[in-house]
Formats: sequence, C-alpha cells, structure tokens
Amino acid sequence: MILFTMVSPAALYAAQPAKDKDYEAQIRWTRYGIPHITAKDFGSLAFGEGYAFAKDHLGSLLDQVIKVRGERTRYFGAGAGDRHLNSDITFRALGFVEQAKALFPKLSQENRETLEGYAAGINAYRRENPAQCAASVAHWGLGSDWLFDVTPLDILAYNQSVIATTPNLGDLIATATPPKSDGSEPVAEGLPIPEFPQASNGWALGSERSAQGGGMLMANPHFPWTGAFRFWEKHLTIPGKLNVYGVSLLGSPGVLIGFNEAIAWTHTVSAGKRFVFYTLDLVPGHPTRYYYDGQEREMTVKHLTFEVRQPDGSLKKVERELYASHYGPMVNVAGFEWSTKRGVCVRDANANNTQFYDQRLAMNQARSLAEFQQAHARYNAVPWVNTIAASADGRAWFADTSATPYLSPAATAAFSQRLNSDFLAKVAWQRGVALLDGSKSVNEWQNDPTTRPGVLPYSKMPQLERRDYVFNANDSYWLTNPQQPLTGFSPLQGDEATARSLRTRMNALVLEGTQKFSLDALAAAAVNNRSLSAELLRAELVARVKSAGSVVIEGNTVDLRPASQILAAWDGKFNTESVGAVLWREFITLYSPADTQKAGALFKNDFDPKQPVATPSVLAAPKDGTDTALVNLGRAVLVLKSAGIALETPLGKLQYSDKRPGRIPIHGGDGALEGLTNVVGFGSNRTSLEPFASPASVIGSRSLTKDGYLINQGSSFMMALEFTKQGPKAVAVLTYSQSGDPRSPHFSDQTALFGAKQWRPILFTEKEIKADTALIVLKVHGKRP
Repeated sequence: MILFTMVSPAALYAAQPAKDKDYEAQIRWTRYGIPHITAKDFGSLAFGEGYAFAKDHLGSLLDQVIKVRGERTRYFGAGAGDRHLNSDITFRALGFVEQAKALFPKLSQENRETLEGYAAGINAYRRENPAQCAASVAHWGLGSDWLFDVTPLDILAYNQSVIATTPNLGDLIATATPPKSDGSEPVAEGLPIPEFPQASNGWALGSERSAQGGGMLMANPHFPWTGAFRFWEKHLTIPGKLNVYGVSLLGSPGVLIGFNEAIAWTHTVSAGKRFVFYTLDLVPGHPTRYYYDGQEREMTVKHLTFEVRQPDGSLKKVERELYASHYGPMVNVAGFEWSTKRGVCVRDANANNTQFYDQRLAMNQARSLAEFQQAHARYNAVPWVNTIAASADGRAWFADTSATPYLSPAATAAFSQRLNSDFLAKVAWQRGVALLDGSKSVNEWQNDPTTRPGVLPYSKMPQLERRDYVFNANDSYWLTNPQQPLTGFSPLQGDEATARSLRTRMNALVLEGTQKFSLDALAAAAVNNRSLSAELLRAELVARVKSAGSVVIEGNTVDLRPASQILAAWDGKFNTESVGAVLWREFITLYSPADTQKAGALFKNDFDPKQPVATPSVLAAPKDGTDTALVNLGRAVLVLKSAGIALETPLGKLQYSDKRPGRIPIHGGDGALEGLTNVVGFGSNRTSLEPFASPASVIGSRSLTKDGYLINQGSSFMMALEFTKQGPKAVAVLTYSQSGDPRSPHFSDQTALFGAKQWRPILFTEKEIKADTALIVLKVHGKRP
C-alpha cells in the first residue's frame, strides 16, 4: 500500500471546510487504476475527477477540445483528403463553442461548479506534471506544443458535441456547396450516409429471476477501443449527497453507466431516429432560396475563416460559406445532391438538448427506481440511447426516452404515404433516414409543454417495467420482453413486428426460461460466446457436406469433408480455444446481415412475428441446381488456405488485441452474422488523431487480415451486478483498460483479464477500498476561479 496522504474521508469532510476559494479532494486509486474520489462539494469532486482523468487521458481530451473549437487545421494542416478542414468546417458551422457560452449561465449551480472544477483539475495535473504529460502523448507523434489549459466552456462545448447527432454527418455538412444559379457547373458529388457502429447489450433482471431477490444488471456496451468514445471508470462520493460508481465517456464528468445503493443502469444505442432530412424545393435561379408553404425563404449563411498550417509551418487563411435552412444545415448526400431544383438539410433532435446534465445528476443521485424514472420524466434529455435499469427492490425497467422528433398525426400519415409513393423517400428510409417534405409546414416538429421544443414527450415514449427481465440489443423497443411486446409508438422510434438481429435473438435465448441467476451465472452468460447462426444452421450444413462431399468452384473441386468434420466437432462457441469458429466465420460472413432477416439466401423459413425469437430458421435449400451454402463453405476453405491458415486453427491464435506488451488473444465475435452477444471486431478510428494502423486485408474475407483478426472495438465496460441485503455487489472488466498512456501499467492489464474471461470485483464500500493492497492515496488542492 502506497500512501501519499492517508486520511479517512468521513473525518476529512466532517472537519472544518477548507477556504471558500480552495478545491480539496481525496483520490484513492485501487487495483487496475480505478480512482475513488471523495470531496465536500461538487466543485471539489470534479476537481479531483479532472485531475485523475488527466493522468490517464489528457491527450485524448485536448485532441477533442481542438476538434470542437474547429482548430485542427491550425495545428495539423488540412489533412489527407481535407480531413481536418472538413472537421473544422463542421464544428464551426454547428457552433458548439457559441452554444456553450450561451448555455453555461443557465446551468444549475451544481453543474457550473462541476465544469469549473473538472477543467481546473485537468489543468492542475498538467501544470504539476509537465514531463509526464509530454511523454504520455509522445506516441501520438504530434509534439507537445499543443498541450494547453482547458476552460469550463471547452468541456461543455465538447460534451454538447457528444450529445448531438449531426457531428456524425460532418463530411456531408462540410462539403454541402450550392451549385451555380445558372447550372453551368456540375453538381458536387454526394457522399454516403455514414454508419454509426456503436452498439450494446443491456439486461435488467427483477426479483423473479434473481437468486438473491434483488434486481440484477448486466451492462455490455459495444464501443470503440480507440478514439474519443472510450469509457473511463470512477467512483464519486460527496458524503450525504452522492455515492455513485461507473463510467463515462472520455472528458465527461459524472457517471453515464453505473450504480449507487438503490439503482443500477446501463444504456444501449437506440434504433430510433435522432434526426430527419428535409427536401427543399428551390426557387428557380436561386439555389439558396426555398419555398415554404408557397412563400420564398432565404437560407442563412455562415462565413467561416480558418488558419491552415502549411508544410513549412506558416498559416494560410482559407474561407468557406455554410448554408442552412430554418430546419438546420444543408447536407451533401449521395442521391440527394444539391441541385438548382432541390436541396436537402438536416434537423437534429439533440441540437437544443441543454438539460442532459441535470438529468445525469438526478440519475446519479436517485434513491429509488421511482426517483430514477422521475429524472427521465422531468428532464426528458437522454440523447441517443435506451435505458435499462434494475432496482434494489427487485424491479427491472426499460425505456427508450432518447430524443426523437415529434411529428403530428398528419405529418406521420404524410410520411407513411410518401414511403409508398416517393422513390427518394423510400431509398432514404432503407438507408435508415426519414426524408420529409420541407416545403410544407405540416412536417414541422410539434411542441409539448412538458418538454423542450420539437421532441416527443416522456409520456409518449415506450417503457416497460417487469419482475422477470427486460433487455435491449439495439433493435427497437418492440421485443424488450418477448412475453409483452411494445406497440403503438411513433415510426421514428423504431419498427414493430419486424425481424430481429441474430444478436437480439441470442440475448433473448440467454434470458428465456425460469432460471434464477447468481452473480457468477450472470457474468458467465455475458461471455458464453454462443453463436446463434451456428446453432441454427451448422447441423444441416454438416449433413449436406456428408451427402455431397465436395463442391466445384470456378472449375476447381474443393473437398469439404475435412471442414465438415471440424464443424461437427466444434461446440458452436467463439472462445479462444474454439476449433471451428474461424471456419464458421469465413463461411457465414459471405452472407449479408440482410440475409438474416428473411427467407432467401440463408434461411428457408421466413420471419414470423408470432415467433420472433425462433425465426427466420432452417438452412436455405439449393436453388437452380446450386447449393449456395456448400459454395460458401468451399470459398471459406479456399480463403483460409490462401492465407496459409490451417482449418483447425483455434480462434485465439488469430483473434487478438495488439495492446502492449504483445498480442493478447481475444474471445467473442460478430453479432450480425455469427450471432453472438459478446461482440468484438475491428473498425477505423474516426474520432481522434491518435495513431492508428490497419493491417492489410485478405482477399475474399470480410475481416481476416494478413495478421489475423485484429480487435479494437466491441465489448467495452462489462459489468454484472446484483443487489443483496448488504448492498450492491458487482464485478466488471474494462476491456481496453483504464489508461490511454502506453507507459502506464493500466494500459493493457484489464485487456489481459478480458482475454482470459476473468472479472475483477468492483470495490464500492469503505471496507473493500481500504483492504486493497494496491491502494494509493493522494490529497489534491486547487484554487477556485
């Protein structure tokens, strides 16, 4: 045990408080680098949190502050393909810095104090540890000249950008340029609507399914292991006011997913729509003027100037103009390009979300499920996630209260009719976007006096409370519990009576029945790595190979019997020791996720809304003399052979994290086609400038590279919790570990735990914290502004 300052928190804060202008907090780090921060008020608590956070992720935060200020070009130039310039244009156009200036005075005193203290704590750590800070970002290759103090407005502006949806459309906004009024120049090529890869599983169990009788929670968000959307773990305490444990995204004070003595909760990304696109009928000869109920309206324009660093270090001024209708900024979308006749803009339901901070604090402080629900009802400010919660008294609750556009019945009917008659609207909907007619006021969002303008009120959002279980795996609210489907809600909140993903179906299978879960059983279920596609299709595929023996692919005969023998002996799981998982992956990923939703290329039996967990099912029969299943298995065999990989290679030999030191074997797999709940995979780092390497892909494979299956996204903060008579008891693992500093012992320690399917106990009580033999205690001070 290392003691910088060892003081009892109760004794420290029962004593005379420090001078009004002083921040004072105690940080106690337990094993795996988890800080337990105690202070007398919100400002001091945030000071301690900011100080501890900067130790682990200072570079990541400063990178995000630069991004949201729209200053990446000033530091790093325009970037490849104008990456940095487009980012700066987007964030300047959306105006998060100006928004923060206007919002800050309107925040509650607790939230203002939190932002001030958090920024002060970050700056205090940087000033006290300049050499450590410079070394911690050395691997970014960006130098240390951009290390600077942050302000409370920086923190607020960044968090507003995380709440909003439109930053995900950055390139579409940055490249939206009006055509020449006479049509003399070609229309700019549109860009595809980006995908949003964040996902999650969340389970809440009530007294009927809990061995202890109290509520239980399994949190399993699937987020990137790199970039800004990582989680950071903490325990925050103000004696008598707050005692909450959990995680938040980098740079976000407070707890987003976690628990206190009475309630535990997690989130999953909602399937609903956070924004809509509006088509604008443009005035002939005036591509920045549009019709609205027959009247002409002029778009507003922002004139933006950027200082772009050149290769020689000089700064060059670059100017841009960004246009917006009264709905929101113009966008440059493939298939919907800005022409002389039509333009498309976007409106974001989170653009005016200013109450999330109050709701987060109310959720952190809730002393019962009723108070937790009241926090949702009062503020209605959850940005883009579902909430799954369990209470100490054995209740399970689901709600999709994420910000959703509030359409009138007339607008909803018009939209449904448009989907049947308008090709562009149908195409947009297939891409996951609602396309409304912006020329008619009937399609304006409605206002409800109980919530902020334009969004659905809490009373119209899907909710379900039960004593057995509720869950979500990113499909809509409809199948929160198969015994009680939720229906009758806005189409912008999600589909009803439609096929669910294989991952959703596997979640439901894990939870079905009458088993009462212990904490150990719940944790084991979260990483059982069962593949639903294998459970549904493997036996039939093996039987066909036994009958056919081989398949001809492009004139070459492929012997399928060795592959069939491996699949027959496989246990259908994606554990590191699993032999057969690699072969199944290369087979099943030759299909598309859409094939899992209906009868066709993969399944024989179609989706049945009366059997949503069991269907679609049965391997599709051969068609026109071709057995696609055998052909795809043959292609999988050829891909592995071409890569020099034996068919019997265990998954852990190929699937790994490259976090130092060396490769760490990782279990788990894909949710869409392999049908696992424990999702891991690979994705590009689109959110930060931290160095990122992508191995060369193997031709013919969706995810295999020359080095195997590199993992850098998926299961992130995994937590299993039960409420007992003695209070909450929980285990967890932060899969990519607590620190972003490669020199830290907490850069990969939990990654190794995850790879070995090991959980660590969460230390929540004073007795547990003090008993930790790795305990480090530090008392920190700072001046208030």
